[in-house]
Amino acid sequence: MNNNKNNGRMAICFGLASAWFGTHCGSGFATGAQAVSFWTSYGAYAIFLPIISVALMAGVAYIQWEFCRLNKTYDYRAYSNALFAPYDKVLGTIYEILFIAIMVMGVSAVFAGAGELISTSLGIPYVPSVILVIALVVLLNMFGSGVLLRAASVLSVILIAVILIVCVLGLVQQGGQLVSIVSNWETGGSLGGAILSGILYGSFQCIILGATTNLSQELETKSDSKISAVIGLLMNGVMMIVLTYMLLCYYPEVNSESLPVFAAISKLGIPFLQPAYSIMIFLAFMTTAITCIGAILKRLECFGEKQLPNITVRRAVYSLVIILVCFGIAQFGLLTIIKKGYSAVGYLGIPFVVIPTFVVGIRKISAAKKEQQ
Repeated sequence: MNNNKNNGRMAICFGLASAWFGTHCGSGFATGAQAVSFWTSYGAYAIFLPIISVALMAGVAYIQWEFCRLNKTYDYRAYSNALFAPYDKVLGTIYEILFIAIMVMGVSAVFAGAGELISTSLGIPYVPSVILVIALVVLLNMFGSGVLLRAASVLSVILIAVILIVCVLGLVQQGGQLVSIVSNWETGGSLGGAILSGILYGSFQCIILGATTNLSQELETKSDSKISAVIGLLMNGVMMIVLTYMLLCYYPEVNSESLPVFAAISKLGIPFLQPAYSIMIFLAFMTTAITCIGAILKRLECFGEKQLPNITVRRAVYSLVIILVCFGIAQFGLLTIIKKGYSAVGYLGIPFVVIPTFVVGIRKISAAKKEQQ
C-alpha cells in the first residue's frame, strides 16, 4: 500500500517537473536563440552560465510551489496577491503585467522564428513569411487548434529527441572545437556581464513559472515540493547544458545565426535531420502561439464587457489587437526579441519576482507553517 502511495506521489512530482520542463524547453528554447543570446555569446564563460540560470529557476520553483501548497493559491494572480499582500494591488499587478509581457513576446518570437524558418527554407522574403505564419495561426485557432494542442505533448517529446540527437552528433563531430575554446579560454564580454546574463535568463524564466502554479494543487507535503524542484532542476539543467555545449562547438560563428540549431544541423551533413527538425519546430511554433494567445485572451476577455457584451466579438477584437502588436514586435527579428525584450523583462523580474520570492516567500512560508501547527 505504501509503495503504491509513494509511486503516486512520485508521479505527481514528475508531472509537475515535466510541466515546468515543457513551459521552458519549448519552441523558443529549441531554436537555440535563447542559448546564443544569454550564454554562448560569452564564449568559454558559457560552460557554467546555464548552471546559474537553472539553479535560480529551481530555487524560485520550490519556493513558489511550497507557497502555493501552504496558502492554496492555485493560479498566478492568486499567488502574486498572497505573496505581495498587503501591497498586492500594485505589486501583484506589476507581476501580472510582466507575465503577460512574456506571453506577448513569446508569440512575437514565434512569428519571428517561424517566419525566419520559412524564409530560410523556402527563400520567401521575411515579412511575407511572418504574414503567412500569422494566417496559419488564425486558421488553426479557428479550425484546428484542438488537434494540435492534443498532440502538443507528443510533439514536444519528439522535438526534444531530435534536439538531443543533434547535440550528441554535434559534440561528436565538433567536440575538439569546444575543448579548444575552453582550454584557450576564448571569451566574449566580461565575467560580470556573463554572470548577469545567466541571472537575467533565470529571472524571465521565473516569471513564466507562474504558469505552473495551478498544478501545485496536487502537492501534499514539503517533500513533494522539493522532489518536484529537484527533478525539474535535473531535466531542465541537462537539456540546457547539452544544448549550450553543442552550440559552443560552433562558436563564434553561431552567435550571428537567428536559428542556431538549424544552422548546426545544416553543418552536420545528415539529410534527414534538417527536414525532421524543420517540421517539428514549425509545429511547436504553432502550438506555442495558440497556447500563449489563449492564455492572454483568457485573462483579457473579462474586460470591456459593457462596451462589447458579445464574448465572441470581444475575443475577436482582442485577438486582432494581440496579433497586430506581436506582428509589430516580430519585425525586430528573433534574436533581438529574445536578447532585448526578454532581457528587459528579466531586469524587472529581479526586483519584482526573484527577490520577493526568496525574501518574502520564505518568510511567509515559515509563517504559514507556524499557523498550521
